[in-house]
Amino acid sequence: MESDEELMNRVAVGDGEALARLLERHSAKVHGYLRRYTRSSADADDLLQETWVRVARFARRFDAARRFRTWLYGIATNLARDWLRRNRTRESGLLGARSEAIPASRPEADPGERRELQEHVDDLPDRMREVVLLRYFAGMNEAEMAACLAVAPGTVKSRLHTALKKLRDGYGVVQ
Repeated sequence: MESDEELMNRVAVGDGEALARLLERHSAKVHGYLRRYTRSSADADDLLQETWVRVARFARRFDAARRFRTWLYGIATNLARDWLRRNRTRESGLLGARSEAIPASRPEADPGERRELQEHVDDLPDRMREVVLLRYFAGMNEAEMAACLAVAPGTVKSRLHTALKKLRDGYGVVQ
């Protein structure tokens, strides 16, 4: 099985099949991340499509020394940040809607607990919410998050620590 980085090398020379394999491997998780970021499946659909357009458009700029996944999530995160800035004026409508709950961290969690946790994560400041979503829903480690967000690993660690402390102390939902 070819690595993501090997597939990106093929995408860079116009191999559509390689791009299709990357889409198949990563689209569901990136969509889930974007859905949680935007709190909207429709907006996540649009952002996911634009993410893949940019992957194809900028494939030649991809540095094979980097991990593809962090590059991909970096593109998705930047698009989501731009989306968030554009939609700040509609915050009370679009961003206030919390109809899609995040998966439970434990199988026995009831839907009410998942909704409550989603609401608490939604209430975090954007930079803290990003690291929580990347860590717990995209499964990234601190180094990967730092590369994705283009910040120092210490910044990621600090944001994650502060976010979890806020959830634990302020809401009592994280143990």
